[in-house]
Amino acid sequence: MKYLGYSILLIFFVSLFDACNNPLENVSIKIKDALTESAINLTYKNAVSSDTTMTPKNIKFTFLGEDAEGIVSSVGNKKINISREGLLGIAIAPDYTKRPANIKVVAQLEGYLTDINLVTIQAKTNINRTIRMFKINNLPSGMSVDLKKINANDIVEQTVSLTTNGQKEKASLVTNTGTNVIDKSGTVLSGKFELLLSHFENKAREFVPSNYTVYQAIGLDNKVLPPFEFQSYGFFSFKIIDEKFEEASNLSKPCSVSIEINEESYHTNGTKLKEGDSIPFWVYANNTWKMLANPVLKRNANGKLSITTSISSLSYYALGEMFPVCEKGPILIVNSAYKGLDIYHYSRLIEKSSGKNVGDVYLSLNNGARYSLAGRRKNTVYLQVFNYNNQYGGDLSKPIFQSETFDLCDEKNIPINIVAPSPQPVNVELIIECAKGQTVNEQAVPAKVDIQFQPKGAAANDWRDLMQLTRTQRSGSTYKLKVGGTYSIRASPNPAQGWLFYKRDTLVSNVNYRFYIENKDYCK
Repeated sequence: MKYLGYSILLIFFVSLFDACNNPLENVSIKIKDALTESAINLTYKNAVSSDTTMTPKNIKFTFLGEDAEGIVSSVGNKKINISREGLLGIAIAPDYTKRPANIKVVAQLEGYLTDINLVTIQAKTNINRTIRMFKINNLPSGMSVDLKKINANDIVEQTVSLTTNGQKEKASLVTNTGTNVIDKSGTVLSGKFELLLSHFENKAREFVPSNYTVYQAIGLDNKVLPPFEFQSYGFFSFKIIDEKFEEASNLSKPCSVSIEINEESYHTNGTKLKEGDSIPFWVYANNTWKMLANPVLKRNANGKLSITTSISSLSYYALGEMFPVCEKGPILIVNSAYKGLDIYHYSRLIEKSSGKNVGDVYLSLNNGARYSLAGRRKNTVYLQVFNYNNQYGGDLSKPIFQSETFDLCDEKNIPINIVAPSPQPVNVELIIECAKGQTVNEQAVPAKVDIQFQPKGAAANDWRDLMQLTRTQRSGSTYKLKVGGTYSIRASPNPAQGWLFYKRDTLVSNVNYRFYIENKDYCK
């Protein structure tokens, strides 16, 4: 592992904006190249994006599992830190050859729910994940939690109860005296426990696994069901974690659970839910949903419409009906003169009968790009594509393409013929200049340089990937920047160690940027 001089990178980055002056001349900061095999990049973010109070540097990490001894930092040593931006860069050490390598990354931050992430490295693969941390006193809208700490010997009639933010749904759970808490291997856990009950309204369903289009679900008869969407009346999860961060899998005795329903909910046939109706009850197990029962709606002691049942697995649960979707569907195929577009254009599906928008789609307009519409509700629609992209917007007043009508359950190709003017790319080139008679020392050049950008006026944490330059590929082009736009730009050879190159409010005035490096350390 060798050190690279930051001085040159600082010089080339500054030269992008000020070719005449170099205030960082003679500055030298050392950094190692990041490991590029068996790397694990975990980015921790507040689940509420508008909440800027989370301070990733204060997260306490614990590494567990049978292969935890093989964990090193992103540069191969044992000094592991999280970056200011919440990126934890770790890896399985190059000399740790056991595969698969299984580790458990525990993240703790005061005022937040503890996160336990299981990571498996196969061969020399890399893993990149974004992990949402839940701040207890500022949860996402539609989500509520109740957290209790108890001793294993004190499991009597423990009640965990909560009401959602909207005050229209409620979940409560009662454990039984003498209940043992069991992990997935069948071992009875002991010591101190955390009991966590979480409830998710429909608007918070993104925090529940496989909650939209559901495939390979299991019915009451243990047969695979056709794909469907949940017509949801609420999701909840029940978790128990011991002081060694072992997660419980089951309870030795079923516990009672009661769920109050929003009185304004409707069946998939459009009729309002009422007392005496039955609703499917589901558990998420083995990475799929399984129907457990069809409990009957009753009025509880508070006069609320509710169901009462029992559970013994520690998992996610759903109360909801099945809305059928198309198992297969059309394939959108783009015909255009474009190639190399790294932006996506906004499109919408319009219901033929009503003219209403029934689905948003962001499409790549590169020639030959394909997009499947499988898994949507049966309908007859047409597609509109707009000159509006996911980076700097555009025009939504008139589509640049509109398809013929088609059925969302038909297996057919839908051509998307785009003839609109091509967007303009910005070309980026890194040039290393050497004295007369010298050549570039390729091994001294940084292995890679990651570059990110932030549009002017964007949220403080809204940084987007621009491109990655390498010692063997020192040029590239991007459509993410718009000529005439103003951006903040940052770059780093190793983002896990921070973004040390930064320029605020940079005007992109032309289509070519060239970075010039002049330093003898990069020449031979």
